Amino acid sequence: MTKVLICGVPYGCDNVGDEAILASIVAHLREIQDGLEISVVTVKPEETARKLDIKGVPLVFDPHSGRPMWTDEIRQACEWAHVYIHGGATGIHDYPMHMLEGLRIARECGCKTVVCGTGGGPYNHKFYEGRKTKLLGIASKATLGLVNFRKIAEGIVTKKYRRAILKGLNAVDLLLVRDAETRRTLIDYGMDSGKIHVSGDSVFALEPAASNAADKIAADANLWNDDKPIVGVCISSQKQVVDMDAVVRMCDAIIEKYGAHVLFVPMNPHTDDKVGDDIAAKMKRGEETRMIRGYREPEDLLAFLSRLHVIISSRLHLIIMGAVAGVPSVGIGRGSGKITNFLGRFGLQAAGEYLDVNYDLLSRRFDDVWNRRDELSGVINVEMKKAKDLFKESMRLMTPILESDKGG
Repeated sequence: MTKVLICGVPYGCDNVGDEAILASIVAHLREIQDGLEISVVTVKPEETARKLDIKGVPLVFDPHSGRPMWTDEIRQACEWAHVYIHGGATGIHDYPMHMLEGLRIARECGCKTVVCGTGGGPYNHKFYEGRKTKLLGIASKATLGLVNFRKIAEGIVTKKYRRAILKGLNAVDLLLVRDAETRRTLIDYGMDSGKIHVSGDSVFALEPAASNAADKIAADANLWNDDKPIVGVCISSQKQVVDMDAVVRMCDAIIEKYGAHVLFVPMNPHTDDKVGDDIAAKMKRGEETRMIRGYREPEDLLAFLSRLHVIISSRLHLIIMGAVAGVPSVGIGRGSGKITNFLGRFGLQAAGEYLDVNYDLLSRRFDDVWNRRDELSGVINVEMKKAKDLFKESMRLMTPILESDKGG
């Protein structure tokens, strides 16, 4: 019986997008091969085990750095497994060294290694503000600004990390990336194009729960009892939009100009709900908004999203789940290009990046999507059917790996 260990982003932290990735990977592994023994590295091993009928491996964080730790229990799980799957979202761009360390440990333990649906644009290292950046700044001032030592130092580290990404991903047995842009990035790093397979995001193939799950979400949120359209809004607490007044004005315009309702849809209820509350507090008509409170299983939320008319979000996986439900989105980028890349498949443009989004651009993008929402839903449904089929076809590339013996 083949034993599979899934690791990647910190599962079990109530991030709906991450849990959607995990649920879809587990479901489609079981479609490929019966009788798999699956373990998942998760912050909530017992709860994840109960929900997905898998074994849970505890994930803990370093109390000083806050980073996930590669504990003896995870190493033992790698020694137990035949196949190790990194099922992260944007690991190539956001946290490559964590991804590469897991793959390295798994190979040391004799596992076949797979990267599944991970994406990311070019890695560019940025130093956190601190002693190092102060010293580099002082050195630059000593040259009267002629030499930017911080930029030079960040460039050196960037090249080092890009070489590490190339080396680490070259060693995997199967590389499934989220989009063509990620593939081009890795080819630019020097990777053989034949080794890289574009699979799409695993959430493309997520199946919704029954309609009663959507009814419960609607009842819990005390949704309006009328026929007005509903616009879902989620602004991430990570890399929060600099000009939040633009978002506040847009939410008021949705109510006043478009005659619609504003519903906040947090993808991480521990952080995004506060952002939603802050937006509502600054709105002229914030008391008319509603919010989906608390964590919702991704299949349940997916079933509910079909009731929305448009989504505004800086969370990629709300935009993806909306697309799976046939709902068009106005996306706000967070610097990695992933939202821009995803919306591009429907001929849509993002409403800027979190640093430079403004009300005029946001309202123009919303106008376009609002006025064409029925047409766009048709386009999205066609494209997402193709995307779902591609993901399922790509997952079947794992078949020989799942059938192989450990170390074979």
